[in-house]
Formats: sequence, C-alpha cells, structure tokens
Amino acid sequence: MGEGREVREDPARLTGPGVVELYFPPLRSSAAALPLALFGAIAAGVPGAVIASLLPSLVANAGSLLATVLIASFVLPFVVFGAILVVIAIYMLANALHVRADASGIETTRLVFGAIVRRRRVARSDIQSIEPQLPARYQSLFGTGAAYHLYARTADGRRVVVAETIRGEEAMERVKALIENPGRSE
Repeated sequence: MGEGREVREDPARLTGPGVVELYFPPLRSSAAALPLALFGAIAAGVPGAVIASLLPSLVANAGSLLATVLIASFVLPFVVFGAILVVIAIYMLANALHVRADASGIETTRLVFGAIVRRRRVARSDIQSIEPQLPARYQSLFGTGAAYHLYARTADGRRVVVAETIRGEEAMERVKALIENPGRSE
C-alpha cells in the first residue's frame, strides 16, 4: 500500500493566509474495507450457491417447491446481508473528503468515484466544538494505530465530519488545532 494513498500523519495544507485545506483520498481505508468486502462476498456467495443448487428441484413436485421456498427464504437474508457489506466496503474504498476551513467557516465536499455527492458549509459562529471519534469501521487488526475522525458539533446539535482516518492521536490533535484556528501559522 503506497504512502500517497493512506492518510497516515498530516492531510492538511495551508493554502493561504488563514486557510487550511484537508484532502482525504479514496483507498485510504483499504486495510478495513478489503476484509469487510471478502466477508460480505463469502456471506453472499455461499448461501447464493445453495439457493442456485436448489433451483432445479423447483419443477420436480409441489413438496420440492415448498421445501425450496422455505430454505430459500431462510438463506436469502444472508445473501442480502453479504451484498450490503460489499456495498459498504466499496463505498469505504471509493469515497474521498475535501475540507476547507477559514475564518468564516468550514466547507466539506464528499466525493464518491470522483463525483460530488454532498457539500456542506458550517459557519464558524455555528460551531460549538470540534470533537474526535474513533469509529470502529475504520480500525484494522493489522493497522499500526487508531484512525480518528473529527466532527464539528453545531449549536443545533448537528455533527459534520471535518476530518477522517487520521492515524494517531498526535496527528489528530494537530489537524484539530488547524481546523479550530486556521489563521494559526506553523
């Protein structure tokens, strides 16, 4: 896995006086997404193969039809569950986040496969705090450290993601300080 793909320490750039930009690229969470996709494929594939093997017996007689429908109705939720896990893993691999923080506020842009799917803007006056979180889905048994997300908590209780998959507490604290005070020079 290349260094350029994974956000290990510092995704922040000072792009002008009082402006901080952060970019969290696609494929940054492959260590968590690939095992999830593999598990989902197995969870969908094995029961799917069982259902497919029972399909020829549908034409045998009414008893076989009833047995096949009952077995398929029990196994089908596993196929759906596995497919959902694969979709989540693809999203984890394909999404990117661009954040721009300045004195007036924070603007986030979520991209999936390079297409903008969501933009959010939070005025600086609406932000009560920037809070770290350790989401379980981005932790890996094989990873070297915790992966933090940062959320802006607004006065009306909304949470807006402003940074994700930052490796290590020290890097998270540095990025948090830059977002909280983008005018600070380092």
